[in-house]
Amino acid sequence: MNIVIISYDYSDERRTEFPFVAELVGWWAKLGHNCCVIAPYSITANKRLHAFKEVVRQEGQADITILRPNYITTSRLEIGGRRVSWILHAWAVERALHRLPFTPDIIYGHFWEQAHEGYRYARRHSIPLFVATGESNVAKMISKWKDKEAFCNYLSGVVCVSTKNKEESIALGLTRESKCEVIPNAINAELFRRLDKARCRRELGIAEDAFVVAFVGWFNERKGVKRVAQAIRACNDPDIKSVFLGAGPDEPDCPGILFKGKLPHRDVPRYLNAADIFVLPTLNEGCCNAVVEAMACGLPVVSSDRSFNRDILNGQNSIMVEPTDINAIRDAIRRLKADAKLREAMADAALASAESLNMENRSSRIINFFIQHAT
Repeated sequence: MNIVIISYDYSDERRTEFPFVAELVGWWAKLGHNCCVIAPYSITANKRLHAFKEVVRQEGQADITILRPNYITTSRLEIGGRRVSWILHAWAVERALHRLPFTPDIIYGHFWEQAHEGYRYARRHSIPLFVATGESNVAKMISKWKDKEAFCNYLSGVVCVSTKNKEESIALGLTRESKCEVIPNAINAELFRRLDKARCRRELGIAEDAFVVAFVGWFNERKGVKRVAQAIRACNDPDIKSVFLGAGPDEPDCPGILFKGKLPHRDVPRYLNAADIFVLPTLNEGCCNAVVEAMACGLPVVSSDRSFNRDILNGQNSIMVEPTDINAIRDAIRRLKADAKLREAMADAALASAESLNMENRSSRIINFFIQHAT
């Protein structure tokens, strides 16, 4: 099958953005499908031009062609209520679509805006069009479309990362139940897996007797990094340490921080395996990859008692809390620190839950969904 993937960005050896798209595409190539990724490159943000075309060839798998048309971003400048950067991104995608290395059998947009960018080309050439909906706020992305009804009627299928995303998309009139399938986010099981905790701590210089809380995500209000720091501060326990992996405007500040900052994706598993629990009081998600990655490393999870988590979290593998309640987050941390047997039971349940949430299974399920709905 020839698959065109439209993504807002795409990771490579130098860039860490959208690693989950790259992992999914990599698995499709391993399954023998020719993939062409269109991921426009902001010369404003990166202060350099990028080669338009790159071909990744690996033995035993199909080629991956990456098209990176250069474009200019303009921060929050708007015309007619629509960001100019999004307009320029769409034009860049359109240019790349006219320079494809093959005739597509499928066009796949990673999120609604990207599927919409491929809509006119798909319709002109009668190519089945699919979308993956994983946005934290779907409504925000589609409010300015003038051809919403025609676009939504043309769609062949919608891959939903959670029941919450499916129900939100249907409620907004973007699709109907028969076009949807819930396929939660997944992880690279070769990368995110349980490692020897003592060894990881030695390598990172973390004391064996420390109780370590891990956070992974953007340092912003939605992800709740400051709420985690406030909850740790409220614990008033010098034995509690923390690692905050990410970047953003809301820098965490609490006693016992061992590390905070951005890391290459490949380095995250070592920090997770050195931790005792994972805490992410996020306000809104599609389906959070960071939670699945933490589970695959055998960590009990403290996260939000909201619909976007309920396809992957339950009372066996997590403590689900109101994400704005600092005291509830604090109490969950204290409870897990005090009860080693509970931590062990939740760790085992997290590993069991994560077994089916691997990228190999997910990539095959999406391909089967394409085949079923492409005609």
